[in-house]
Amino acid sequence: MTSFYNTMAPAGQSHIDLSFAVLVGLGGVYGYTKAKSVPSLLGGLGFSAAYALTAYYINSVDAAIGHQIGCFTSAALFATMGMRLAKSGKVMPAGLLTGVGAIGTFYHYQKLQEWSY
Repeated sequence: MTSFYNTMAPAGQSHIDLSFAVLVGLGGVYGYTKAKSVPSLLGGLGFSAAYALTAYYINSVDAAIGHQIGCFTSAALFATMGMRLAKSGKVMPAGLLTGVGAIGTFYHYQKLQEWSY
C-alpha cells in the first residue's frame, strides 16, 4: 500500500502573501503616478510578483518551498526598505514597508519551522 504525503498547505496560509502582493504592487503604482518613480514601480511590481509566487507555491506546489520564498522575499523587503527608512526617516512608504517585511519574515520563518521535516 502506497501512502501519499500532501505537502500543500491549507489555503489560509497564503492569504497574508496575497494581501502583501496587492499592497506592495499598488504602492509601486502609486509611487510611479505620484513622483514618476520608475524604481518604485519596478520594485513594487517585483515584490508583488514574488509574493504572488509565494502564495502559488504554498497552495499548489510545496508549502515548505513557498514559505522559503516568502521568508526570503520578506527579508529582502525588510532590508531594502529598512535602509531607506534609516536614510530618509519617512514613515510613508519606507516605514510601512519595513513593517510589512518584518511581519512577513517572522510569519514565514514560523511556518517554515512547521513544514520542515
